[in-house]
Amino acid sequence: QDLGLVGRSSILIKGLSNRLGIPWSLSREWAPIARRVLAENSGTDSKGSSSVAQKKEGKIRMRDVVTMLKQWGRGKASRAVTRLPSPIRTRVAAYALKLQKRREAREDRLKK
Repeated sequence: QDLGLVGRSSILIKGLSNRLGIPWSLSREWAPIARRVLAENSGTDSKGSSSVAQKKEGKIRMRDVVTMLKQWGRGKASRAVTRLPSPIRTRVAAYALKLQKRREAREDRLKK
C-alpha cells in the first residue's frame, strides 16, 4: 500500500511537471536520501565507499546484498506479526521461542 501511494503521487507530480514544462525526476530527488540511508546501514560514508568497497573498487558484494535482504525480511516479518490478531501472535511467538531454543541447543552441541 505504501509503495502504491508513492507510485501514484510520483505519477501525479510527473504529469503536473510535464504539463508545466518543469523537468522533475523522483529518482533524482530521492538519490541523496537513498545514498545516505544505505551508507548508514552498510557502514560506508555518504559517497558510498567503505574499507571493503575501496579494496574491491566499489563493487557490490553478494554477501552484502544477502545481509541487507535478510535485515529487510526480518523487519517485514516483525511488522507482519505485530499486525496479527493476539491469539495468532501468541502462537507465532511460541514457535519463534521454540526455534530459538533449538538453535541454542545445536550451538551447545557443536561447542562440546
